[in-house]
Amino acid sequence: MPAKAQPPSVLALAAALALLGWPLLFPVAPLYYQVFGMACLYATLALAWNLYALSGALSLGHAAFFGLGAYGSALLSHYFQWSPLLTIVLGALASVAFGVLWGLFFRRLRGVYLGLASLAAVEIPKVIIDNWDSLTYGSMGIMGLERLPVLSLGAWEAALGLDLKAQYYLLLILVLAAALFSKLTMESRWGWALRALRENETAATAIGIRANRERAKALLGSAYLTGVCGGLYVHILGLIEPALVFNLHVSALPLIFSLFGGRTWFFGPVLGALILYPLEQLVLQPLFPMVHAGIYGVVIILTILFFPQGISVWKKAT
Repeated sequence: MPAKAQPPSVLALAAALALLGWPLLFPVAPLYYQVFGMACLYATLALAWNLYALSGALSLGHAAFFGLGAYGSALLSHYFQWSPLLTIVLGALASVAFGVLWGLFFRRLRGVYLGLASLAAVEIPKVIIDNWDSLTYGSMGIMGLERLPVLSLGAWEAALGLDLKAQYYLLLILVLAAALFSKLTMESRWGWALRALRENETAATAIGIRANRERAKALLGSAYLTGVCGGLYVHILGLIEPALVFNLHVSALPLIFSLFGGRTWFFGPVLGALILYPLEQLVLQPLFPMVHAGIYGVVIILTILFFPQGISVWKKAT
């Protein structure tokens, strides 16, 4: 079976330029900045999920990394009054620490067994945080978190915590950086090693690829990026509680966006998020408020049936 043809990188560059330029060319309501900003955040989550999936691992528990990164940043900001730009970077290390435990306990699991174990793993930090009232305030969460700061350069200012347009550009820069990292990874020797593990771990091990080490590197990188997304999310909202960050929604959306856009193209998960998230928020919910979830599900099912490799794969195998 011949390899699937992938869209050239120039299409990703054109998409990036369009995302950078449309707010300047077409002034719109703040709602659109908010929706497309969150689409960029979920696109970054999808890229993080896909980095781990590149090694053949199926994760249904990335909400654990998201929630731990969110709480790591929130607690550092709440107790030490540090800037969110610092606490987001440091708080994501909690996700990495959990990733180390994940790698130790789940290293022998594959396929659906890893997926089920990872889904159950989300409950461990959630239960601990939910019951550690003296530190995390339990299920009540923390209100009034410090928002993202104001960046200034001479006369230019960007209030990241209040200006939705500035938030959009911040999240867009994040997803473009993550997409560039994804492209470099897929084209590197490490990326080919991860793909070899996904296709045939036994054969990959036989030619000298150290499966546990390479997969662990992908897991920890994925965990850190997911934790950064969690920290950004709660500082944009200004609040945090366990149910907000440890939920199936956070684990499922990156998987859906990656499958929809195409996991084998570095920009595929981004494409999936930038199509599906605005579609739900701006079209389906306003037009079909009672049945939008069902229509959303039908769209995803049809995509899987007719484009099993994602919509970015534009040449069928014969």
